[in-house]
Amino acid sequence: MIKNISIENRWIILLLLFYFFGLLGMSIVQFRDLFLMFTPLNLLITLLVFYKINNDFSRRFLILSFLVFLIGFSIEAIGVATGVLFGNYAYGAPFGFKLFETPILIGVNWLFLALSAHGIVQSFTKKALWLIILPSLCMTLLDFLVEPVAMKLDFWSWENDSIPIQNYVMWFVTSIFIHSIIYFFSPKINTKVSFFIFGAQLIFFGVLNLVL
Repeated sequence: MIKNISIENRWIILLLLFYFFGLLGMSIVQFRDLFLMFTPLNLLITLLVFYKINNDFSRRFLILSFLVFLIGFSIEAIGVATGVLFGNYAYGAPFGFKLFETPILIGVNWLFLALSAHGIVQSFTKKALWLIILPSLCMTLLDFLVEPVAMKLDFWSWENDSIPIQNYVMWFVTSIFIHSIIYFFSPKINTKVSFFIFGAQLIFFGVLNLVL
């Protein structure tokens, strides 16, 4: 039976199982702290699955990946240090190692979300405006689901426990900038893995919003 499953689908099954058990563990109070420890692994596995299935290790795509990672991490580091961009917030422990009080892996989060959002939208349009605006809207809407959960799980915390509107505005503006760069590089991104990654994120945080 397993032999009949393609390598691509095996990676996707691995990804979905990881999200399923992660969601289950996070939903049960007694196991929550244990599963929170696997947050860095979750991010890295998601990134690994994306690159394994997308299968583009060209110099151009790796340069694009580095730029998206660098922009995502840098904007967060500036945001944490100044409070000017997103508002006043601070990262907790679950994301792991920090540089400038900012988890290195937050850049990974921006990376696979941005590339996956682009991969979804490019499957039905090639127009520049939509390839920049629509993925940015998708990422900002996802952040609406992520923020309440992130606070409860100590991914990060906001001053006065209040999520400022400017956070969402800045998410959209940063996403616009990132997707403009992605459009310039014009990568061909695997639609299937993009749908599964973004869909897994939507379900994961959507359900946790209901159960936490």
